[in-house]
Amino acid sequence: MTRYRAEIYDKDFNFISYGPVSEKNIQIDYLVNDVSTITIPEIITASVNNLVAIRQNGLIYMYGVVSDVAYDQGKTTISFVHFMSKLDVNIQTDPRVFDETPVEEWLCDRILDLYDGSDTYQNLTGFSCDYSTQTLIKYEYEVDEEGNVSMADINLFSFVQELLTKENIILTWVVDFALKTINCSIGKINTEDVWTVKLGLADTPDYTIDIHTIEGTYNKIKYYNTADFTNTVTYFLHSDGTVDTDGTTDRLVPVHYVEKTATADDSEENPRTFEEVALEDAETSMLNTNFNHEIIVTFNTESKLVSVGNIGQLYNLVTPEGVVFSSILTGFEQINVKYLRLVFGYIRTNLTTILKMQRRKK
Repeated sequence: MTRYRAEIYDKDFNFISYGPVSEKNIQIDYLVNDVSTITIPEIITASVNNLVAIRQNGLIYMYGVVSDVAYDQGKTTISFVHFMSKLDVNIQTDPRVFDETPVEEWLCDRILDLYDGSDTYQNLTGFSCDYSTQTLIKYEYEVDEEGNVSMADINLFSFVQELLTKENIILTWVVDFALKTINCSIGKINTEDVWTVKLGLADTPDYTIDIHTIEGTYNKIKYYNTADFTNTVTYFLHSDGTVDTDGTTDRLVPVHYVEKTATADDSEENPRTFEEVALEDAETSMLNTNFNHEIIVTFNTESKLVSVGNIGQLYNLVTPEGVVFSSILTGFEQINVKYLRLVFGYIRTNLTTILKMQRRKK
C-alpha cells in the first residue's frame, strides 16, 4: 500500500510539522502557474511561504512553496506552488544587454540578485544558480533620435516560458532537504536524448491529441549569406524533429515558409561557416514547430516498460496506427496512486470543446 506524508519546513529548512496525506490534487505545469493541494486528516502547523515536502513510501517525490493553509473540521488543507512561481516577478533591464550577453548568464545573474542577494528576508536559504549553455537572443527595442533606449519591463516567469518555446532553454529546480539547498540550473534541452512511448497500451490506456498551427512558426527557411546574397541554403523540418537540406523526404505540410539572412562567424573561439550558422538558427526556429500541440497521456506509474521523465524530456509518442508525434513533457497531474496524467507540448486548451483526435482503450 502506498503511503503519503507531508512535511512542513520553514525557509531555513527547519522542521515544523508533518501529517499523513489523505487527499491530494498535485499538478505541475511549466507553462502555467498551477496550484496543488493536499489534505491532512488532522491539524498540523503550516504557514504561507513554508516549504512542503511530500513523501511517497518514505521517499520525497514532490515539493513546493506553501501558498495557502485552511483548517476545517479537524483537517488541514495546504495549497502549494512549484518553485518556478518564485519567478513571477517583474524586473527592469536595459534591453541592449542581450546584444552581447548570453541569455542564460543574464537570467542566472538576475535570479541570484533576487534570492541570493543583500536582502536576507527575500533570500532563499542554500540557494544557487548555474547555467550550462550560452545563447544570444534577439530582443527587440527602439532607439529614439537622441540614441536613448527605454528600459524593458520583463516578467521572469513569462520570459522563462518564452525561452523554452523559442530557444529550447529550460530551468530545472532541485531541492535537497537533507543538505538544505535549492539549485536552479539553466540550459538548452538535450535534443539527442529522446524517449519512445507507444500509446494505447495497458500502461498508457488513455490519450488525447490536439494539434495547432501558430502564426510565426516555420518548417522551411531559406537563408541568404550576407557576405554574398547569391549564396543561399534552405533547411526543412521533418516529422521526427530533424532539420536538414533534404526537401524531398518526410516533408511537413502545409508548408510555412520564410526567408532570413545569416553571417559566417569568424571568431577565434567558435568559428562557423555560413551554413553552420544558418543551420543553428533553423534548428532553434523550427524545432518548436513540432511542439505546437497539446498531448495528454495517462501513464501507469507501476509500469516497468514506460518511464516518466522530468519536465523538458523529449519523447516520440507512437499511436496504435503508427503515427509518431515528437513532443516535449511540459506538465503532469497525479490522478491517483497508480496513474499520472502527463501533458506534452506548448499548447494549453479546453479539450472538452477543442478536440481534434481522441483514442481510448476500453
